[in-house]
Amino acid sequence: MKSGNGKEGLAVRDPGPLSHSRWLTAPNRTLRLYLSEKSPTPELQEIVVFILRPYMPIWFSIKTSKYFTEGPKFVNQSIQSSRYLPEDLRNLVNPELKRNGFFAHPEYLMLAMTQDKAKLIRELELRRILKARQLDQKRTTIRTFMPPKTHFQGSRLLGN
Repeated sequence: MKSGNGKEGLAVRDPGPLSHSRWLTAPNRTLRLYLSEKSPTPELQEIVVFILRPYMPIWFSIKTSKYFTEGPKFVNQSIQSSRYLPEDLRNLVNPELKRNGFFAHPEYLMLAMTQDKAKLIRELELRRILKARQLDQKRTTIRTFMPPKTHFQGSRLLGN
């Protein structure tokens, strides 16, 4: 796939109807188009690289995960894997990551920290939760969930 060469019959083979569990329609058809082209355009090559580098690995990671506490890890993985993009494309991707990055919210980060492999991180988070509960008892209104401010220059999640 990476080289643009595939088995001769693959380009003309009918993949059958697609369902969400078999992958997503647009990436599948884009990759098939790429394989069937003798001279793919630079734009098509750029889309294929995007599918193969950040999109596909993250999509499969999310689909194979059964724990919502891994959500912050996937947001971080999305940000890290999109860093190779040229600046103009990063400027298109970053707003989408920000808009859809609900798992970067501090509450989800706190939940993820409770499941961290490092005991020190879990203990730190337990203390933070207990402190937040004490402070929150004074609240008289319902808290509004606000999309988080995303830091795109970070290199890792705490403890990972």
